[in-house]
Amino acid sequence: MCSAGAIGQAIAECFAVAGAQLVLVYNRTQPAAKEHFTGLGAADVLAVQCNVAELPSCQELVRQALEVFGTVDILVNNAGANGLEPMHVQSPDSFIHDLAVNLHGPYYLMRLLMPGMRAQRSGCVLNITSRAGVLPNVPFSTSYHASKAALINLTGCVQAEADVDGLEDVHLYALHPGGVRSEMTLKKYKNAATTLPDHPAAAAQLTQRVDAYNDSPYLNGMTCVALATGLARRVLRGRYFDVGQDLEDTLKPAAADAITRGADRGLYTLHTRYLGTVPDGSGAVLDEPFAFPGF
Repeated sequence: MCSAGAIGQAIAECFAVAGAQLVLVYNRTQPAAKEHFTGLGAADVLAVQCNVAELPSCQELVRQALEVFGTVDILVNNAGANGLEPMHVQSPDSFIHDLAVNLHGPYYLMRLLMPGMRAQRSGCVLNITSRAGVLPNVPFSTSYHASKAALINLTGCVQAEADVDGLEDVHLYALHPGGVRSEMTLKKYKNAATTLPDHPAAAAQLTQRVDAYNDSPYLNGMTCVALATGLARRVLRGRYFDVGQDLEDTLKPAAADAITRGADRGLYTLHTRYLGTVPDGSGAVLDEPFAFPGF
């Protein structure tokens, strides 16, 4: 897990309290000292510098982790990059960089570690995504929204492959970590007026939005630990979950049954609803029949 920022450090601390062995990943800013995490209860700690946007760097990270610990049972992908510019202004290099951090990095690490998880028939992947991945038509953060939506679908697709092979103890989740005042978020909104000089009203709204970012990063950290135990794997595996929801309420029998049996279509997934009778892959109608005028 990337452990230098507010969200990453909180996740690492929560897993430390749970007694996990930690591989702390950082790129430029080093994480807190090993003694900080062992003092919280971590069984052991390894810090590795890695640029998750680059495959060779991810390969070296995995090599070191396996050399020290033998196996990796839990993968947390929480590195993030978020450009704030109109798509027609943002440089292609900047756009691709955001995709590389938010999507390619998680893919690289999942690709490197999934064979081991499948071989041992157990493992958990926690992909930290965002509400940005499920909110359509939001301007000025195209690279971030597009990459987070792709990561949510990547999570679901890899889970479906594990399910096809009967790997019940291989479970993946895409999580919105809440509104956390991370360094990335503060930098993005603080500079909105400079980044969006031609859109002062939108920039002002973005600057004010940070006031609503009051969630503790430990809410996400504790949710990650809970999901890693497998307590929700039969209900939320492969799905998108917002940590602002009460996990206990979501797992109550009536709610869990609605999710797993499909009583309410599209819960905790990305989906599109159509006007009319367009069928999905199972032949079920996605919306009420509609008679188009003039036909």
